[in-house]
Amino acid sequence: MSWLACFSQDKSQAFADRLFHSGEYEKAIPALKQCLNTQPYDISVQKMLAKSFFNTGYIDSAYIVYKEIVAYHNPDDYDTYAFLGNYYYVKANKLANAETIPDEKKTKTSRFKKEEEKIESAITAEYYIKASEYLEKAYTIYGSDEIKKSLIDIFIIVGNKDKATWYKSGKKRNPVNDSSSVKNKITEKHATI
Repeated sequence: MSWLACFSQDKSQAFADRLFHSGEYEKAIPALKQCLNTQPYDISVQKMLAKSFFNTGYIDSAYIVYKEIVAYHNPDDYDTYAFLGNYYYVKANKLANAETIPDEKKTKTSRFKKEEEKIESAITAEYYIKASEYLEKAYTIYGSDEIKKSLIDIFIIVGNKDKATWYKSGKKRNPVNDSSSVKNKITEKHATI
């Protein structure tokens, strides 16, 4: 890489950084994307881009960037895991609390309704599993009360009373990362629907 290209790249990153830190997230997004064209795996630029997307309401775009951060860096980063965990937690809660349109329900056969409920339940369960995995990583990094409350809610919903009790006890580090037991509890609970 030539000296001029390095200088130009540094100026671009400084400009993007200045926009981000001044709260001009909408303007920072294209500048940060430009930086990633030359340094695609720069974790600091990726985090700024994800936060810019989030702060401008582009939640799904923020999700994609945070997933890339985990895939390429597997960071010990609270914000990354907290965002991903909350992303899945909100999706699971929306599905679990979704109201169907009454007219639509009337036209479906009973068998079709049950199959649809099983599919929705399986998707909801998968979202809770992913949420718990990411939120437990975030909680291990930084024992946030907000994350703890979400984990307690998830484990109560999926019927894992032991994990819910463990988090209620106020301990910060989980001695056993037991996401397989979460999957088993969710599968058992939703298999009966």
